[in-house]
Amino acid sequence: MENVDKTELLDQLARYGYDLARPQPAVSPVRVLEALLRQDDARLWEGFPVVLANVLSGESVLPWENGGWSPRKAFSSKVLERWVVLTAASLWLFRLFGVEKKTQDRALKLLKRSPEGEKTLERLEKDLSGPGEVAVGGASLSADRLKNSFRNYVVQQAGTGRLQEQKNALELELLLSELFTVRQKELLSKRLAGKPLAKTEREYYYRVVKKRLKALADERLHQLARTLVYQ
Repeated sequence: MENVDKTELLDQLARYGYDLARPQPAVSPVRVLEALLRQDDARLWEGFPVVLANVLSGESVLPWENGGWSPRKAFSSKVLERWVVLTAASLWLFRLFGVEKKTQDRALKLLKRSPEGEKTLERLEKDLSGPGEVAVGGASLSADRLKNSFRNYVVQQAGTGRLQEQKNALELELLLSELFTVRQKELLSKRLAGKPLAKTEREYYYRVVKKRLKALADERLHQLARTLVYQ
């Protein structure tokens, strides 16, 4: 992998959506992603899901997606660990914010290039639930910072029309994530879509989820929240 210094890397990150510096002409996205993996700055790692989302949502095929490519052969053990964790964290964010399924599927296929990929994703889903953290080679990734970076550089950059609709949907997903677990959100989605719930799902929905919804629907609670947030 070609070396890229931090100043140049910041410029390249801007080109792929993580605007910490002035935009520059197009650079190979793989070069940017691999340069990120070599950094020891966890703040820069937060840009990995942003760049990956921008790339995988397009039509270009990454060299990482070619049939003979293997992360074990391409990276040192230290960089391999970062690649697996950051790719898993990216997929976790894509699912959390409801990114287009095609983009999620491409990220999952990438993750499966590593034998540890899916187990790492399962671990991250637990570790990053709520304000959690996950260790990566002596540093740590924060769930809150990952979500905020992804929201700021991907969600809030959506424009009008279809993109505005997507932006609104992703912002709603973020708000729901503050109040409901992944499983609870799945039940809400099934109810909204009119899909039947299994017996255990139905019992849990009425025992736990609907009670929370009733509280959220109360106008007095709305007023209390607005008073405390804006005072």
